[in-house]
Amino acid sequence: MPKSRRSMPSPTSALRQLNRHGLLALRLSLGTVYVWFGALKAADCTPVGKLVRDAVPFTTPAWFVSAVGILEIVVGLWFLSGRRLKWLLPLFAAHMFSTFSVLVFLPGTAFQHATPWELTMTGEFVVKNLVLLSAGLFLCSHRDPSRGPEHEMRAAVRALRV
Repeated sequence: MPKSRRSMPSPTSALRQLNRHGLLALRLSLGTVYVWFGALKAADCTPVGKLVRDAVPFTTPAWFVSAVGILEIVVGLWFLSGRRLKWLLPLFAAHMFSTFSVLVFLPGTAFQHATPWELTMTGEFVVKNLVLLSAGLFLCSHRDPSRGPEHEMRAAVRALRV
């Protein structure tokens, strides 16, 4: 008799696996974006440096953009670690909400013809942060069923093996 084939996973099992690995992918991608963008700011290699400085209602010192970059690197590494994300929530939320200051303090940069439904490229760049905000809020408030990033990576590798 031929060897029996593995049975197909049930829809519930498949959804559970997608949920588990989807959370990992979301967390790793958000962490990567934060580290990447933060590194660009910290190294003063970003085209948004002037926007970051201009979008706050106070005079900024020369090191301001680099400090924002270092903060973003910390946030990104925290997401990548997957540890105690609920403690990250206040820092993450404060940073994300500050990105919307462009809409308040630089409306001419964010909107065409002073109308909120006609965004400029900068306005679109800022408004897309709603997606990052939603993803981060979800991750920070979601109870991760795994036992940490090492366990998640091993589980992901096992899932790829057939």
